[in-house]
Amino acid sequence: MLRATLRSLLARKIRLMLSALAVVVGVSFVTGTLVLTDTLNRTFDTLFADINKNVSVSVRKVNAVGTGGQADRLPVPASLIPTLTGVDGVAAATGVVRGQADLIDPASDEPLGGGGPPSIGTNWTGDSPTSSEEIAQGRAPTGQEIAVDKATADKHHLTLGQRLSVQTAVEPEEFTLVGTFRIADQDTMGGAVVTLFDTPTAQRLMGAPDQFSSISLAAAGSLTQEELRSRVAAVLPADVEAITGVELSEESANVVQDAVGGFSTFLLVFAGIAMFVGAFIIFNTFTMLVAQRVRELALLRAIGASRFQVQLSVQLEAMIVGFVGATLGLLLGALLAVGLRAAVGAFGVSLPSGSLVFQARTIIIAYAIGVLVTGLAAFIPARKAASVPPVAAMRETYVLPSRSLRTRAIGGGVLTALGALLVVGGLARGETPNASAVGAGAAFVFLGIATLSPLFAPPVSRVVGVPLRAVFGTTGRLGQENAIRNPRRTASTASALMIGLALVSAFAVLGQSIKQSVRETVSSSLGADFYVSGANFASFSPEVAAGLKGAPGVATSTGVRGSPIKIGAEDSSVLAGDPAGLLQALAIRQVAGDIRALAEGSVLIDETTAEEQGLQVGAPVPVTFADGPKNLTLVGTYEESPIAGPAIIATSEYQKHSSNNLDLFVMVTMADGADPAAVRAEIDKVTEPFGNIQVLDQTEFVAEQEKQVDQFLGFVYVLLALAVVIALFGIVNTLALSVIERTREIGMLRAVGMTRPQMRLMVIVESVIIAVFGAVMGVLVGSFFGWALTGALESQGVTTFAYPVRTIIAVMIVGAVLGVLAAVFPARRAARMDILRAIATT
Repeated sequence: MLRATLRSLLARKIRLMLSALAVVVGVSFVTGTLVLTDTLNRTFDTLFADINKNVSVSVRKVNAVGTGGQADRLPVPASLIPTLTGVDGVAAATGVVRGQADLIDPASDEPLGGGGPPSIGTNWTGDSPTSSEEIAQGRAPTGQEIAVDKATADKHHLTLGQRLSVQTAVEPEEFTLVGTFRIADQDTMGGAVVTLFDTPTAQRLMGAPDQFSSISLAAAGSLTQEELRSRVAAVLPADVEAITGVELSEESANVVQDAVGGFSTFLLVFAGIAMFVGAFIIFNTFTMLVAQRVRELALLRAIGASRFQVQLSVQLEAMIVGFVGATLGLLLGALLAVGLRAAVGAFGVSLPSGSLVFQARTIIIAYAIGVLVTGLAAFIPARKAASVPPVAAMRETYVLPSRSLRTRAIGGGVLTALGALLVVGGLARGETPNASAVGAGAAFVFLGIATLSPLFAPPVSRVVGVPLRAVFGTTGRLGQENAIRNPRRTASTASALMIGLALVSAFAVLGQSIKQSVRETVSSSLGADFYVSGANFASFSPEVAAGLKGAPGVATSTGVRGSPIKIGAEDSSVLAGDPAGLLQALAIRQVAGDIRALAEGSVLIDETTAEEQGLQVGAPVPVTFADGPKNLTLVGTYEESPIAGPAIIATSEYQKHSSNNLDLFVMVTMADGADPAAVRAEIDKVTEPFGNIQVLDQTEFVAEQEKQVDQFLGFVYVLLALAVVIALFGIVNTLALSVIERTREIGMLRAVGMTRPQMRLMVIVESVIIAVFGAVMGVLVGSFFGWALTGALESQGVTTFAYPVRTIIAVMIVGAVLGVLAAVFPARRAARMDILRAIATT
């Protein structure tokens, strides 16, 4: 049986390799993603461990919220250093200043680094025992001088002695570049643009003369990090904490790895989609192969093969296909990982050189996926093969029996209903959808619709074929009847395409709904006329908002900041700004109390949050900031706003609890009767000195948000194109097998006068009908998913359902075009058949 299995594989190697292509693509995506993730994780683990290799303990303020970055922590006083140096076992204590500092490109006046890794400003500590910095060229900075990481200097051709502008919390200042540096023997810190100042200058620009972001300690002798931390913790105030250097390194690496993990999960989802689509193709291929090999399988039974042996033979064929596909996928996955790593570099994340990390679990997962998917997909066809009776070897007309469509209708209906319930139920959890339930529900819906699709194939094919029959006459009718004749094959072939186009349609609906929601939100929830923001979402100096106050034509100007907080025991967020300007710019609508009474020591809460937590106007609200809990007086509630969020406080209150003194954006409202062009000119005049600022009016602001949605959708569509391409090969494979199956029929048609062009056209018509059927089913399923996603994201600001008619029409056209492309090879093969040999085929 093993020899027969191998000969069968070799006899059909081209057809089976087309099926293996789906496995190759899916496995390569899984492998490439896992290899990239492991490589990045090890890279950043090593990088931060090397950066902090001389830090035994780091002392910093406690972040009571537990989320947010270093910018949300208050600084520690410099007066703490003498206390720390007096602790037994502390060899050295070094104050570290860290903040945002944008190095301005002298060629473009834009911040170096673009929208990639952060722009970091810090103080030179290279002469201390806790530092891992070393000068590569030049010298350390003093006064109005800076040093820049070597990778940035080399990449942007910066030269020693060059005058460069640096943007921090104050207006840009000119500095002289006097040195480049390396950190932990690396030219770059993960691609970040790092600018060094001397300590007094760094404190002036990013902190205060008597404060540090943190204090690094070096241990004396053989004292362990844990022992030193225990000694240091004993002398610290309650709002200050000590962590070991190892914990600091792990914490820093985890921030990057969380981002990498999200990206990896995103890619793995699409790898799963590719494998899911591939399973339909493998199932369809083996179903047709079994149908074509009825006499061969019957002969095996007649000469003594048992049902189990026949089933095992077909199952083994599938698993060999999966093994070959997984092997090729592993090799292609390694190349894909190299490409993804290069793509990471294109986003500005410069990774240290080194080999890719290829863990054993990656290989195990790759083969498990490849072999398991093909084995499961071929299980039902293998069982059908085992059901072929020996007597079939003596009957040329024997065909495998088909089950009643009534059974499919019941089973498909149950699967679809169960899947829909899981999707809706999983998404109904609001801000934290149950991803597992949603994923399982989506799979059940696809399986259910695929099971039901033979019921829909004949009527849809008849409707789709009407214009084709009208245009192409008898040839078009024959192509249509070929699609109708075997609804199971038509439906199974179209199912793979249905999945890809369903996901395209779902994201198109979601994207259109997001854009429509943005338009309506801006018009109803924002009262600002102009929006000033940092390029690439960078924070910027509060001097911009201050400079616009009192400018001609400007009624209000307020800088907006925000951070995570807790309201009571619940995780939440807060928005801060100048009360008068912020309330007007956000078009806040009062529900209870007096929202105009917002000031230092008070808070506004949206009505939903206030109701959920039982908060009353005039009563204290327990709010936990990064620096700890505080009671604020609730002076008013407002209608829920997707822009304002759950809570609003004054900037003066916010500054007490955060060291972040930069604005996320500035909202400007015009005075009555002011000329928009004149006001914009005034805004441009104020923002001109700040090189990282862009000014948008309401129309431009909406267009910018829509642009971001379109960029995300473009990335998603590129990934989904893989599933569509796999489905395209599935149609090619099925049509090629169908042509072989109908060899005698094709010979008869050619014998009675059908020309080669007509034969090609007949196969193309059949392919177009199959593809359009898949597109129709995909659009219907995708529209349901899009509606469900839109409803689930209502709490995230997606408040309006909008249907992208043009995009859906485009999806249908793409389906028809794919049908034409898929038919090229099978149609050519059908047209080139030898007439006499085809007629003689049994």
